[in-house]
Amino acid sequence: MTDAPAPADLKARFPAFAAVPDAAVAAALAEAAARVDATWAPADFALGRMLYAAHVMTLDGLGGPEADLARAGALDLRSLRSGALHIERREAPAEALSGTLGLTSYGRRFHEAMRRNGAGAAVV
Repeated sequence: MTDAPAPADLKARFPAFAAVPDAAVAAALAEAAARVDATWAPADFALGRMLYAAHVMTLDGLGGPEADLARAGALDLRSLRSGALHIERREAPAEALSGTLGLTSYGRRFHEAMRRNGAGAAVV
């Protein structure tokens, strides 16, 4: 089995989280462990955990520019105008990712890795 990534590994891979306390990164990586287990391909294991952890931290408002949008409640904005304020939120298309994965770039990348590593359909 592949070794689980540490906070330093995530910060090296995704510098937007360099200023996030190690305890917060470790907690997000622990949360990711429930989503990425030993059944994942070794090549995707560490990256999958780091992507999911980065997604969670972004939603929590930790990290770079996407986290700024999350803190403002604006991850799902499609457009925003300032003069006579016009805010337009994205409509979720039928093929949109369930839950929050579609809200961050990390979540979308995680979803791709998850699809590569998911179990196939069983035929009975």
